[in-house]
Amino acid sequence: MTIGQLVRSLPAAAFVLGALARPFTPEDLVQTNRLSGSIAVSPNSASIAYIQAHYSIEEKRQYTQLFVQALTDNHPHRGSSRPVKLIEFSADARPNPPSAHKEDDDEFAGGPKKHLKPSQPVWLSDTSLGFVVTDPGTGKSTLYSVRSGKGRWSKPRPVVAMAVPISDLHFSTESGILAFTAEVYNSTDSLVETAKLDYHEKLRADTGQTYDDLWVRHWDTFVSSKVPQIYTLSLKVKDKDHFKPKGEPINVISSANANGRLEASNSFTLSPTGRHIAFVAKYPGHDYAWKTTSHVYLAGVDGSGAEPINPGKGGASSSPAFSGDGTKIAYVQMAATAYEADRNQIKIYDIANNTTTEVAADWDRSPSHVLWSDDDTLLATYNEWGRNKLAKVDIATGAISPIVSEHSVGSVQQLPGTSKLLIDYSALDSPTDIYTVSIDDGAMSRVSQLNPKLASEVFLSAPEDVTFTGAANSTIHGFLLRPPNFDSQKKYPLAFVIHGGPQSSFTDGWSPRWNLNIFAAAGFVTVALDPQG
Repeated sequence: MTIGQLVRSLPAAAFVLGALARPFTPEDLVQTNRLSGSIAVSPNSASIAYIQAHYSIEEKRQYTQLFVQALTDNHPHRGSSRPVKLIEFSADARPNPPSAHKEDDDEFAGGPKKHLKPSQPVWLSDTSLGFVVTDPGTGKSTLYSVRSGKGRWSKPRPVVAMAVPISDLHFSTESGILAFTAEVYNSTDSLVETAKLDYHEKLRADTGQTYDDLWVRHWDTFVSSKVPQIYTLSLKVKDKDHFKPKGEPINVISSANANGRLEASNSFTLSPTGRHIAFVAKYPGHDYAWKTTSHVYLAGVDGSGAEPINPGKGGASSSPAFSGDGTKIAYVQMAATAYEADRNQIKIYDIANNTTTEVAADWDRSPSHVLWSDDDTLLATYNEWGRNKLAKVDIATGAISPIVSEHSVGSVQQLPGTSKLLIDYSALDSPTDIYTVSIDDGAMSRVSQLNPKLASEVFLSAPEDVTFTGAANSTIHGFLLRPPNFDSQKKYPLAFVIHGGPQSSFTDGWSPRWNLNIFAAAGFVTVALDPQG
């Protein structure tokens, strides 16, 4: 499918006559179906799993649903690609609800009712799917699994319980290692110890905190004595894809030579063999509060040898990705140490030789995410003139070859064993959906229809590019959206929408927060610019 064909396939009201559709409302916006968290791809690339969230104003309930969907082109039976709802949880969304009837709050589709709010789907095999349920009362997380067989899915079965909430799950079918993050007290190793300290914190009669460094508050949140750190746990197959834990969770970060809080981001990945892990962490020090410097660390999943691969000066690091053979790590890093909006530069670290090379050093764009296509090519997402684009990057020459150049590409992951990628994709006049895209020619195929009725019921204004020359002869770019049934002979009020920055940008992508179509639908000619400086 070409970009032009894809644009025409988007459920945007730009393709619906304004006279036949009603204006978009805030009620429409808050009730759109949304992806929650990351999309999980099965090891054989035949299926995906994702969480869909939905709020109902009429029912005053928040719904959380776990879906599995076959990728038709990759599925051995090439059957229907309609999503299958495995679990649906709902809860009263009012701030002070009356006495709740818990038996009405959730159910397992096709089976007995369960009190399970699913999150963090992760494939444990081609036919077994894991997901996390966190008890809001106790704070404990439990990994459950469901298994597919004879065209049906089994009831949820607990695999392992954790003493604290966990997130950012990764699983290696090669090694049987489950990796995840958990917020723990920096001086502790076990999750149980953190849970005990949490319990004693709740017994305190005061809320005072003592700080002995300048990292006191980030934006509007006071810094906690707990930090996100990475743990690994070995899972073994018990019988017929039933998994059980072997041993206790291991703190991968505890072996790092860091005198102070080592705070890991959720930007981590397992090696192809599942025996090593690359993660990003900000190194502690007296300048922690005003320096952006963070490093990519390489460690064994057993917690051994956590050392930075890019020690020394430099700004924030992100997006580590192992090569297919596990011998190299690609990542991006800013050069400035105290500037959050510096340009990301692509680097490749050779593990055996302990050397680092820059890729596409002269490319005047700032890639936000990189991954490997093959030994000679990287894939990168980047912002350019209001579009979040996807391109191939030739490692040897630095040549950039666009794959997707319109609208906004969100998350990107490879479909193992294929020449395709799985992306989430949106536009200012189209909510996020899931697509596959060919690495070779950019052909796209739609996978999901999260809001199938929106296009036929609601008018959404298509964005128009606006450019003019600003200070220092710079080109200023932005978007203009017209209200429904716009008449060029009439005067309209102007909504001039301003964002913070400069490290953010108005993009041709859907947002449940800063949604420009809400202003246009209210009768405003809406202008959103990326200002200079």
